[in-house]
Amino acid sequence: MKKILSLLVFAICILSINFCSANRYDNDPDYVALWGRQGIYEYLYLPSVHVQEYNPPHYQIGFNTLSLSGENERWIYNCAKRYNWYTKESFHLENGYWVKDDVDPTHGLSGSYNRALANALFRAAYRMNFYGD
Repeated sequence: MKKILSLLVFAICILSINFCSANRYDNDPDYVALWGRQGIYEYLYLPSVHVQEYNPPHYQIGFNTLSLSGENERWIYNCAKRYNWYTKESFHLENGYWVKDDVDPTHGLSGSYNRALANALFRAAYRMNFYGD
């Protein structure tokens, strides 16, 4: 009886974790999940993606991201990203300056996130991957 009760409690805990982590943006085709960790999730809002500069090999794309916390707090960020096709580098604005993205996935969350975001944006704007993944 003790084993059955422990199994039941374990199953309820697992199901409640999965239920709580889901939100309405996960199944919305207008949102691409960028990352989620410890109750905070970030999404790329696809209808906001717009080309600001098309001057190959240089590109600039504007976009909005939506961040959610577990307490139903929402933040919307208006951002832009620049690309150089020849050097395969992407850049983001930081304190008014364009800074090269760290896109090396072996550098942990930062590198993986920047690479995923750069690829998702470029794919949304031009229907092709920037990094060839």
